Amino acid sequence: MAEVIQFPQRTETQTLKFDEKHAFGEIGGLMLSLVQEQDKADAPYTLVLFGGNDVFFPLGSFEPTLEGLELATITGEITLRALAVGHDNWSR
Repeated sequence: MAEVIQFPQRTETQTLKFDEKHAFGEIGGLMLSLVQEQDKADAPYTLVLFGGNDVFFPLGSFEPTLEGLELATITGEITLRALAVGHDNWSR
């Protein structure tokens, strides 16, 4: 007997707006940024990778404090360097 697999149905699409707190740079068509949900000071800082029209890949989130912002900035700088090395190796 065949088994029926049901997938969950999407109920609604939600649009979130973000404030860019820091743009780290672009490597090979991918943009690395630190964002926070717009008008929500208690929302976490999120390190995201953007690419093309449909790529939004959150890499990590950080507490919405000065320490969290500092840690997110350091993490973003390290991530950008790693992306640069990876891109250089892939393009050879």
